[in-house]
Amino acid sequence: MKKIKDKLVDKIVLLGTVYTIGVFLAVLLNLFRVLGRIRILHWERFPNYRCSPKLYKNGLILVSNHPSLLEPFLLPVLFWKEYLLHPIQLSPWSTPDKVNYYDKWYWFWIRPLAIPIERGNKQEELRAFVKLRRILNSGGIVVIFPEGGRTCNGKHGEFYWSERGKKIRRLKDGVGLLVQKTGAAVLPTWVDGAENFLPNFPNRTKLYHAFPRFREKITIKIGEPMKFEKVKSSGEISQKLATILLHSADEEE
Repeated sequence: MKKIKDKLVDKIVLLGTVYTIGVFLAVLLNLFRVLGRIRILHWERFPNYRCSPKLYKNGLILVSNHPSLLEPFLLPVLFWKEYLLHPIQLSPWSTPDKVNYYDKWYWFWIRPLAIPIERGNKQEELRAFVKLRRILNSGGIVVIFPEGGRTCNGKHGEFYWSERGKKIRRLKDGVGLLVQKTGAAVLPTWVDGAENFLPNFPNRTKLYHAFPRFREKITIKIGEPMKFEKVKSSGEISQKLATILLHSADEEE
């Protein structure tokens, strides 16, 4: 009885989050698009649930580079049409860093749809993996940043580079393993300019130290949704994803 009650409460909280914060963020995203602050390339590739329900059958993972602290808020909102029509099934789950977000009281509003990742804690990472797998097995949506942290925190020698000089850190095998175990479809996405809009101050101690620079522009490049049915190794999947993301980085309209 208690489990049923807890699930009911969780759904009520989730609905409240989707139809208050979710609507607000959707309006904000589209306002910034109209104002030219956010540009989305190849929007026609974005998988619409009504047109492509089979693509969501085993879940959908949006995989992106991670140039700033903005992406865990920005990219889930791309699914606004899906989560407003199907709030229980298609509200996207984000995977924020536990230290940067989840442990701070003022981020309470992201918790109903967040699975915090505690970097370096193998036990907590395993628990997060189990939750993500369960969400995908039920046909849900997950947003993942497989670099294991922001790009700017990468160390010398762990970067991959595109032909045009864009870079990404070596992807963690966890994302490949998640794709391998669930058979989920993957939506590769590349974000440019977020690190200028929300700067990465290395000695930032207060939230206002990273106040957005609204004059800067952000570009989001949508790749082709894909599956990795013939790729058996999780490491190979992660490697292919890195190549695909760098290809998206160099792609123009």
